[in-house]
Amino acid sequence: MNQIPDYLYADQNNKTWLILGASRGIGLEFVRQLLARGDRIIATVRETFAAHASALWGQAGNDHGRCSMHICDILSEESIIKFVSQLAAIPNLKIDYVVLNAGVLRYPNRATEFSFDEFAFHLHTNAIGPVITAQKLLQTNIPIGLICFMSSDSGSHGNFREMEDGFAAYAASKAALNMAVRHMAAELKRKDDDTIIVAMHPGEVATDMANVSLTWTVEGIITPEASVMNMIQVLETKGIQHSGTFWTWENKPYIW
Repeated sequence: MNQIPDYLYADQNNKTWLILGASRGIGLEFVRQLLARGDRIIATVRETFAAHASALWGQAGNDHGRCSMHICDILSEESIIKFVSQLAAIPNLKIDYVVLNAGVLRYPNRATEFSFDEFAFHLHTNAIGPVITAQKLLQTNIPIGLICFMSSDSGSHGNFREMEDGFAAYAASKAALNMAVRHMAAELKRKDDDTIIVAMHPGEVATDMANVSLTWTVEGIITPEASVMNMIQVLETKGIQHSGTFWTWENKPYIW
């Protein structure tokens, strides 16, 4: 399951993508679209939720070896380190794009109501886990072109969404992620590291995670297919000058 065939690296015209959190929703759609266009994918699922990954296993079984499946639980530093070590052991591996898509929304999560554990769970899943995963990847000798952190407009300080009742823990976790992303990009620039770091708002995507009854009307709901198709195009337009920036699926800069 964790061995990538050598012939994956024969065609340099195709890109290699790492999709963290690929069992369903946006992550699974990344795998589908990237396989369809001939790219190579390293995809992860959390071990505790591997039962939900049947669609991804199906994709991996029909890709002629271009999708490598791994376990990575972003709530466990041990699991992150083990996964990154497996990648670091692959000869000649170069990753063009990393998409840190793993995330959670447990609704409602109001600041006047949520528990210590509930707040911590959102922070660990949406901010700490993705940032530590990126950190460990950057500490290897694997050449990495771009790292994209899946954020949200809910995490914007400059465009506070007051109507989002019950989103306090989720929004705070995405805001924490955004600030860490900006610092990571600045630190890499000081080290003359050309790895591009960006945050992405995927839009109001109709996924299992977003399938909750809200007290306000969500406008502009889009499908995972439309969101991912656009996000791939957005990511492929970004250069080192864009490191440390926040973008939407429509390729519009978003306020931090």
